[in-house]
Amino acid sequence: MGDFASPAAGPNGSICINNSMNPGAGNVVPAGAVGIPKHSTVVERLRQRIEGCRRHHVTCESRYQQAHAEQLEIERRETVSLYQRSLEQRAKKSAGGSSKQPQSKQQDPDSASSTEQRNNTLIALKARGSAATGYGVA
Repeated sequence: MGDFASPAAGPNGSICINNSMNPGAGNVVPAGAVGIPKHSTVVERLRQRIEGCRRHHVTCESRYQQAHAEQLEIERRETVSLYQRSLEQRAKKSAGGSSKQPQSKQQDPDSASSTEQRNNTLIALKARGSAATGYGVA
């Protein structure tokens, strides 16, 4: 931020940043003035900064797209699960109270591992989201 010198006042009271534009100033550099970087230097720094921002955007965008795809997959699984439960509830209601069948309270192994995997994925996404945003998990 301190790369640029403050404008110097010329002898006729005009403010001029570049002494070559003020012929009355000559080659005298006021005390405390710092050399002003050339236009090409400033442009090169700006290009480097823009390139850095572009690289950062590309990496963030790919992470965002990956997390978004994972989130869509989780939502799809949850939708299927909810739909399956609604069908089971509907079947249970249509069967009525007259013919109660003993239903097992235990899940089948595939469903249990799927639920565990889903929970692990959710935890990982929450951790990744807090790390990507820089905010801690509250």
